[in-house]
Amino acid sequence: MTQASFRHETPGTTRDRGGGTGVAFTRTVISVDPPARRHRESGVTLLEALIVLTIVGVLAGIVTVPINSYWQRARTETTAGDIRNFLQQAFTESVNQHTPVNVTLQQDVAGRWVLQLNPPPPAPRTANGTYTIPDFVSLAYNPAAGAGGWPASGPARTLTCDTVGRTLDPNTGLQVTSTMTMSITHVRMVDGSLTPNVRYDIQVFPLWNVTLRKLLV
Repeated sequence: MTQASFRHETPGTTRDRGGGTGVAFTRTVISVDPPARRHRESGVTLLEALIVLTIVGVLAGIVTVPINSYWQRARTETTAGDIRNFLQQAFTESVNQHTPVNVTLQQDVAGRWVLQLNPPPPAPRTANGTYTIPDFVSLAYNPAAGAGGWPASGPARTLTCDTVGRTLDPNTGLQVTSTMTMSITHVRMVDGSLTPNVRYDIQVFPLWNVTLRKLLV
């Protein structure tokens, strides 16, 4: 047990003085703090601890909400860039393979939107011929025709990049005359639980070139 103490020097009485030598004897007095006082100074009460934990929880909640919103928006923007890069790959493949390359957009059996290159990049190259759009992405804001105005080819929407870099309608074999747009956003932006509501337009031009545009909805 720790004791708070001090040394108090008190002069002795006349009888204590060593036979008139002038040297005084001293007595040591020890003072000990009461246990209750020492405990109160060295710790905190349960109420104080609860107050601190409550404040920490509130601050953590305030910080977490904007961080989560920023992360969701960043994921959507990254996905839009990935789609743009995947579509641009069609031109590279048409040149490398010396053949037109079809880019299809359709849903798989699980209901996920999938982009595919046909023919795909041949081995041993590691380029990916398939890109599955993440579940948190919505295509709700696409223009008419359900998939950015891309020409319908059976259950899929398809664009063709020929060997000279033209964007063709695979149904007619003719070059398209307008920009083909695929728009994506976050599913939580569609229902209003994530703001601001941002849309990303991935645009394919009549001469195959793919750009990305960010818009507030």
